[in-house]
Amino acid sequence: MLKYIAPFMLVGGFAASQYANAEPVEIDDLKAQMASLTAKLPAMAKKTVSYSKDIKPLFEKTCLNCHGPKKRPKGKFRIDTRELALKGGSEGVAIIPGKSDKSPLTYYIAYQVLDYEMPPEGKKDYPKLTKEQVGLVRAWIDQGVKYDN
Repeated sequence: MLKYIAPFMLVGGFAASQYANAEPVEIDDLKAQMASLTAKLPAMAKKTVSYSKDIKPLFEKTCLNCHGPKKRPKGKFRIDTRELALKGGSEGVAIIPGKSDKSPLTYYIAYQVLDYEMPPEGKKDYPKLTKEQVGLVRAWIDQGVKYDN
């Protein structure tokens, strides 16, 4: 049995270390803690981001099954159209165009809010975003949340 525990701990340790500097906060504390959490976010991509080339494929792999048009969206949040994404969901507005550091979605995808990690941990079909992917989403938000479809 011990031979199975060590590899599991190594994999778990790697996954946890991806955002090692981030200490998750409770959802009720997010707004109060944003200033300190911002420094722990992955850096924004330094390029002009295209929704169709950069963001849509990412959302299709990780978000749209739960937050798209196919079924009742989780948390009443949809991200498949600009209008619906900006409307927000059961926790309020998640995206503020031009302000990734003030957009709760940024903290959800960077695993900085307990129980609001997106995609949720343990969903093997929906991979956790890499630091680079979080950076792309941040740049997309800061560039105005443009849907070029």
